[in-house]
Amino acid sequence: MKLNQGVIAAIILGAMVFGLTFAMQFVGGLGGDKDQTVPVIPKVTNNPSDQEGTDQELTFRARVMPEDGQSMLENEFKAGGQQDYWFTHEGTKPLRVGLEQKNCTCTNVRIFQIDKSLATPYLSADGGKIDLAKLEMAAKDPKLKAQMEANAKVSQLEKDETPVLAPGTTGWVRLQWKTEKMGQQRLTATLWMGKKGSANDARLEALTMVRPGLLVDQPEKSVDVLSPLVSEKKIFFNCISSTREKFELLAKITRPRPDETLTIGKPEPMTDKELQEERTRMEGVPVLSGYRVPVTVSYSVPGGKDLMELGPFTRQLEFLIGNPATKESEIDTKVEVRVTGRVEGEFRVLDSEQKGRLSFGVFQRTLGIKKDIKVETELTGVELQLDPAKTSQYLKVRAAPGWPQDLGGRRTWRFFVDILPDIVSGPFPRDDEFYRDSAIYLKSPGANPRSIRIPVDGRADN
Repeated sequence: MKLNQGVIAAIILGAMVFGLTFAMQFVGGLGGDKDQTVPVIPKVTNNPSDQEGTDQELTFRARVMPEDGQSMLENEFKAGGQQDYWFTHEGTKPLRVGLEQKNCTCTNVRIFQIDKSLATPYLSADGGKIDLAKLEMAAKDPKLKAQMEANAKVSQLEKDETPVLAPGTTGWVRLQWKTEKMGQQRLTATLWMGKKGSANDARLEALTMVRPGLLVDQPEKSVDVLSPLVSEKKIFFNCISSTREKFELLAKITRPRPDETLTIGKPEPMTDKELQEERTRMEGVPVLSGYRVPVTVSYSVPGGKDLMELGPFTRQLEFLIGNPATKESEIDTKVEVRVTGRVEGEFRVLDSEQKGRLSFGVFQRTLGIKKDIKVETELTGVELQLDPAKTSQYLKVRAAPGWPQDLGGRRTWRFFVDILPDIVSGPFPRDDEFYRDSAIYLKSPGANPRSIRIPVDGRADN
């Protein structure tokens, strides 16, 4: 039994030795000559990030403008804006850059690589690096900046261009934007460096404030009362710009009348003291330049005998910045203001609020509304009648039977005023040809003719 066990063990041992020897020879046969080595073939890639230094990044002079993070870049409405962010590539390998993202579709992003000869004069003493602060300051010279820009290599990052910057490259990234929305905006653009999506990126920010090109101190000014005793009033509008150091101002009456009694004088440039007063009043809004515009309203037509219509009045003026080169106005700068007042004279409108107007209030459009109004005078032997050519078309006006009446040295007229159903809709007056001059016009014929304007207002709801 022991003999058999020994024989079996010997057989197993021999089999193991044979198998091991066979395996070694078989594997060696697959590999060829045992002294031959298999070369390791490197992985070939066309990915530029594997060749153009993902461990590098550009050095920017500043990434947020303005640098305090609180003040704003002042831009004019519809004029556009831009900001340059100066950089240098201090690395030792080429670096590819591109646009990762931006927060505004109105932003254009370009990179300018300037000629090295233009940057060399601004090498610092320590290590020969570009002093970006000095370079940026020098580039405030329009001639030098124009030279740099004319000779620069420009890449449109906005159009997915991804330039490779050589070591020592200097230039700027320009963010450019439209200004079609008033108020504060934070515009950003993030650049990737080496590889899109890598940790090496640069977020550039511009804090902007978009303001109108032209501002006026008040949207409405009143001359109060004009009468034979106070036949003329003069007021001034202050027109300023927070975006332009100088400009040409144009002023006009929006819809002048044939017998206009309002005149606009020549704009007068504001003094330094007046500009400072405006800065104080505007509470932090920049005031770079401005004009004072004299406006005179007279009881009678200047140089004529016609008198201004009795009753409340409103005149609309327009102020615009003019373009000296084209002799045209810049419509985007237009500001509209109003001049109001009341003309008193021989006739007086008897209304409950003593404002010389007729108010219909709110009424149902489908029902219409009826009102009446009285006018009195201390003159004797005068007549008063409707002037249908001037009166608003949607008003049906007729003299009340049995009027005028004479009592206590006064003559009084009464008129019925109706708005028929489904004739008007919405508020009136408003900026619409049909509703703009909502008023009743009366006239006193004779040797000394007189016109009376009685404004009307109200709202017709459905």
